[in-house]
Amino acid sequence: MLDFLQSFRGKAVATTGSTEMSGDPTRTFDAILRAAATEGASDVHFEPKEDGLVVRFRLDGEMHGHLRLPVAQREALLARGKIFGGMDITEKRLPQDGRAVLRERGRRFHLRLSTLPTVHGESLVIRLLDQTMPSQDFAQLGLAPPQAEALRASLAGPAGLVYLTGPTGSGKTTTLHAALHALDHEGRVIHTLEDPVEYEFAGIRQTEIREKIGLTFAASLRALLRQNPDILLVGETRDAETAQLAIRAALTGHLVLSTLHTNDALAAIPRLRDLGVESFLLAASLRLVAAQRLVRRLCAECKEPHPDNARLREAHRMPDAHFCRPVGCPACRMRGFQGRLAIHEVIPAEKFLPLIAANAPLAELAALRDREGGATLWQHGLAAAAQGLTTIEQVARVL
Repeated sequence: MLDFLQSFRGKAVATTGSTEMSGDPTRTFDAILRAAATEGASDVHFEPKEDGLVVRFRLDGEMHGHLRLPVAQREALLARGKIFGGMDITEKRLPQDGRAVLRERGRRFHLRLSTLPTVHGESLVIRLLDQTMPSQDFAQLGLAPPQAEALRASLAGPAGLVYLTGPTGSGKTTTLHAALHALDHEGRVIHTLEDPVEYEFAGIRQTEIREKIGLTFAASLRALLRQNPDILLVGETRDAETAQLAIRAALTGHLVLSTLHTNDALAAIPRLRDLGVESFLLAASLRLVAAQRLVRRLCAECKEPHPDNARLREAHRMPDAHFCRPVGCPACRMRGFQGRLAIHEVIPAEKFLPLIAANAPLAELAALRDREGGATLWQHGLAAAAQGLTTIEQVARVL
């Protein structure tokens, strides 16, 4: 039974005991969230249409239809969602953000709610952040042994800069938190700046960014440097000031972990230059850059060998590969996939530092990576497909 806790900004929300869809917007809304939590959805979309309201779930990165409601229930259900998130139900002209907490079958979720006006009414999207402790084992996160070892080595030093790149929703936060948990909590002060705080961890100080009141990444980082931290996690390097403050922190004895939005790991270097970071300062502080994507994992219960295995082995020069394809079964709800797997590109910066200091272009950096035999995102994804963990099509889809 869905047991709603207190909204961050509102009063406690009453629990409902029914999972049936009905004309009661509270019961219907609760049942939708219960289904989303049970199915493992990361987001719930309430999409207004001319003739009603469509509810869709994002499961393993893809959208799936869940429910269609008549137009008579549309406004009441959206109002219920806004009340639940502590938003103003009378304001329909402007976007709004809300928050709430819920419990479902012993699991705790943080919810982020967002409304946006459309031609047929307000669209409501709810992000579900499961507070179950994510995996802290690098192997379970999809890192190959050499990649995990490189990441551990970059975290072993007392200072420096570690960057993880990838699009929104690619699992960067989970990987960075796993990295933090590999560090000494007792002997050092660890502080994170996040937007939003997705997971709450004991032993780590966490600050949530609130740009509307001026608590930006740059402002928070400036204040944090006066708090005597040892290790900093900056959720995202969004602007020149944040980038330069992160470099300064790394050069003054702090270990700094952060993220960027770039296509691959090495592209983080010209991106930081574009943000005004001098090449010689970047070379003096950078320890590691990595890129990450999430691909759908084949269902272990129903996957089957690919009928073109021989051709695929020859085409990719992988004679021992075992390519598989999805089938669909009750365990995966007939989708053929269950959960997601991270693929990575991990590049220790040491051998690249002379090129970085010399302001070498991206093409020269990529050529050195290839000479050193570093695995790209595509190569790591292809290796995962060769083990029957995902498919080549799924890897190509995220790159």
